[in-house]
Amino acid sequence: MVNPAELRPKIKACLNALDATRPVVFGEHPLIADGVSEDLYVEGLHGPDRPLVRVLADRIDFDEGGGTYLFSGNRGTGKTTELMRLAEMLREQGCEVFYVDMAEYLNLTMAVEITDFLISMLGGLSEKIEDRYGHDPANIGFFERVWNFLQSEVNIEELGLEAGEDLKASLKMSLRENPIFKKRLQEGTRGHVARLVQEARKFVENVVAVARRKAGQPDKKVVLLLDSVERLRGVGDSEDIGKVFKSVETIFSGHADKLRFPPLYLVCTIPPYLTALAGSLAALYSGGKIYMLPSVHVYENRPLDGAAPVPSETGLNAMVDIVGRRFPAWSQFFHRQQLLRLAANSGGDLRDFFRLVGLCITEALYQESLPLPDAVLTSAESALRNDMPLARDDKQVLARVLEKHDRQLESLDKLPDFARLTEGKYILNYRNGDDWFDVHPLLRDIVAKGD
Repeated sequence: MVNPAELRPKIKACLNALDATRPVVFGEHPLIADGVSEDLYVEGLHGPDRPLVRVLADRIDFDEGGGTYLFSGNRGTGKTTELMRLAEMLREQGCEVFYVDMAEYLNLTMAVEITDFLISMLGGLSEKIEDRYGHDPANIGFFERVWNFLQSEVNIEELGLEAGEDLKASLKMSLRENPIFKKRLQEGTRGHVARLVQEARKFVENVVAVARRKAGQPDKKVVLLLDSVERLRGVGDSEDIGKVFKSVETIFSGHADKLRFPPLYLVCTIPPYLTALAGSLAALYSGGKIYMLPSVHVYENRPLDGAAPVPSETGLNAMVDIVGRRFPAWSQFFHRQQLLRLAANSGGDLRDFFRLVGLCITEALYQESLPLPDAVLTSAESALRNDMPLARDDKQVLARVLEKHDRQLESLDKLPDFARLTEGKYILNYRNGDDWFDVHPLLRDIVAKGD
């Protein structure tokens, strides 16, 4: 019989150790306060190729005068951890690196326009500058600049925001939490985009000058890592979701020129669905490519048409190693083959893998003995599968992915469906040389059976 008093602290330790919201952080001065130690990082998770962030760090080192780079991948691939690793590489190259989590400044479930995107992004950078260097009365922050801009260019009474001692906090909160304010701001600034961009670039030039002066290095490269933009997605009906998709496409495709801020180097995360919606997007940005982080390398080479992918023993063992480093007592709850099964059925999605392990381990209190029976794993997998309901039209798109392992679609009209299914992790992205796609393993049999 299991001993609940003995198991409870171990279960609690496991759930906290596998908290997917806490990325691995690197270096003596990590950019995120609540991350986990770099000792828990496992090398080579995303395949045998050169690490993607190494390629990106080298490109920033090669480029002069600033640049804007797009970084993407499915949710659960470890993007924030890889951004933290990138930050440490850049610092080793002598760069000054700042990190802004856009979830703190922007409502990520609503359509976004270039004006509120820029205000949120540079308002965040402004706060990070002040956190690092302290308040400088000679250099006003970007939120204050925006307020001055609104007073001179926009009818601010219609925005419903009044000046006061807490102006910065009020503007920041309203952008993120007040849909009415956000809509009024978008409507009021549409005719003033060029002026706002001009103000933004002046601010960035000043930021870079301050950072270089503080470092005593007039040529020091300054890099901004902009995270959580990949989480921009609509909620509700297909019309609302489509509006958010379109707004993101408009910003990164239609306003690409407005997202360049020389001499700043900007690394911006983008939703993976954007690569399906916006053709030739990579050509508009530095590096000439989208730096796409694939799912964990749980399969060998891209399979032939109609064939199932071959599991990668190396990749699956690496996922088990992640759990082992974070929660060494896992073997009391699982056989190794069971953890390998959960890793395989996550499709290489670390967030889903941690979730599956957590769902299973909480059932330990109710078992007669350990390790857990396979029925507990089956129940956890069913819970994850139930989060991905399938419509008939979706099955048709997924069936084509299952057959061809790429984005071949019957018509361009299907691109939004492909984008939505990618966002929902019905479709996962892998890389063995070239990028390829596959249906989530928990859906593969359902899709293969058809109607």
